[in-house]
Amino acid sequence: MELKQSFKQAGRFGLVAAAGLVGSLAVASAAQAAIVTIPINPGNVPTTAGEFENSCENLPADIAADVDGWVFVLPAAAGAEGNFISVTATFEDAEGDEHVLSTDGDGAIVDGSGDNKAYILAPAGWTLVDAEAEVEDPDEGAQFNLTHTCPGEPGEEEPSSPGEEPSSPGEEPSSPGEESSTPGEASTSPVGSTLPTTGTPLTIALVSAAALAAGGAAIYMVMRRRREAQDW
Repeated sequence: MELKQSFKQAGRFGLVAAAGLVGSLAVASAAQAAIVTIPINPGNVPTTAGEFENSCENLPADIAADVDGWVFVLPAAAGAEGNFISVTATFEDAEGDEHVLSTDGDGAIVDGSGDNKAYILAPAGWTLVDAEAEVEDPDEGAQFNLTHTCPGEPGEEEPSSPGEEPSSPGEEPSSPGEESSTPGEASTSPVGSTLPTTGTPLTIALVSAAALAAGGAAIYMVMRRRREAQDW
C-alpha cells in the first residue's frame, strides 16, 4: 500500500512539474511575442536638426562638431513596458540619397531620464524622413516622438569642391597663350606677301633690259648688212 501511494505521489509531482514547465514556456513565449515595432509620430518628420527644437541634453558631451544629434522619447501614452529596445531612423543627404542608422551602431539607449529616451548621431545637414522603434508590449496604435535635436556644422569636405574649381580657370590662360601664337604666325604672312611686290619691278627691269638688248642687236645687224651691201 505504501509503495502504491509513493508511486501516486510521484506521478502527481511529475504532472505538477510538467504543468509548471509548460506554463513557464508559455509565459516566455508570450513575453517574446510582445516585442512590437511602432512608428515615429508622423508630425515630427520630415525635418532637419536645425529646423527642430534644439537642445543637446541626453547626448554625449564629446560628439563631433560636424554631427547632428537626434533624441527620441517613448511617451507614457504608448503604454509600453520598459524602455526602447532599439530605434532605427531613415535620413536623406543633400543629394537625396537615403541612409538608415540605428541605436545599435550609430547611437544608444539613454540611461536615466525615466529610461525612456534614445539618440542617434548623423552627419550634419541630413534630413530625418522616417523612424521606427522596437518596444515591449505597447498599446495598440502606439507611437514615439522626436523630442529635440543638437545641430552640428557641415564638415570641411563640402568646401573642398569649390576649392578645386580655381584649378580650371588656372588652366584657361594657357589657351589664350596658345592663341597668341596664332597671330604671331599670321603676322609672317604679310612679310611673305611683300616678296612678290619687290620682285615685280625687278622682273620688269630685266625684261626691259632684255628687250632693249634685243632691239640693239637687231639695229646692229641691219646696219651691218647695209654696210656690206655698199661695199659690193
